[in-house]
Amino acid sequence: MNQRDKAIINDLRQFRMMSRNQIVELHFKHLKNPINSCNSVLKRLTRDNFIKCSTLHSPYVYFNSDCNIKPDSTKIPHFLELVDTVIEMKAHRETKNLMIEPKYGEKGTIEPDIFAIWFNPIFIEVQRNVYTKEVMQKKIDLYETYYDTGDWKDEPWQKPDKKVFPSILIITPTRYAVKVKSLKFINPLPFLTLLKVDQVKQY
Repeated sequence: MNQRDKAIINDLRQFRMMSRNQIVELHFKHLKNPINSCNSVLKRLTRDNFIKCSTLHSPYVYFNSDCNIKPDSTKIPHFLELVDTVIEMKAHRETKNLMIEPKYGEKGTIEPDIFAIWFNPIFIEVQRNVYTKEVMQKKIDLYETYYDTGDWKDEPWQKPDKKVFPSILIITPTRYAVKVKSLKFINPLPFLTLLKVDQVKQY
């Protein structure tokens, strides 16, 4: 197994799943025939049981070998959208400390879809559906509560002399009239409006 094989498997372990086209974008786009090369590698890794493939989707969707998400799960579009978000981020700057659905405590605390240091530390929520104002306000309130706990100051990525709370990006189909006390929320429509790189301060 070569380094690219290992990188693909590591990505599948982190993201849980990726489409063939997403794997091409992350690992093969520099090649002369990226799709054919990717198909060949994925066929071999599937044959050798390093990864799993779902043919229910077009393009095919690939999973880590021990992933327990069913091939027809309704969660798949959400996870694929998280991969698309990271790909969009990487097009502008490489991410550091990337985590997918990191846990910050028991049920009832914040549940970001993505954390990364991307120019600066950032939490990202990717909402595919339109929710009520009350649901979104509760989500905002959870971030305010987490900020008040101060637990974020102990995160391993923090610099000893510069404790910062991540910016919060919420990607939604619409905007919400929610109340925010002190935190920095970004709700771009569309996501590309965020990517004005000269306006993002580096951490």
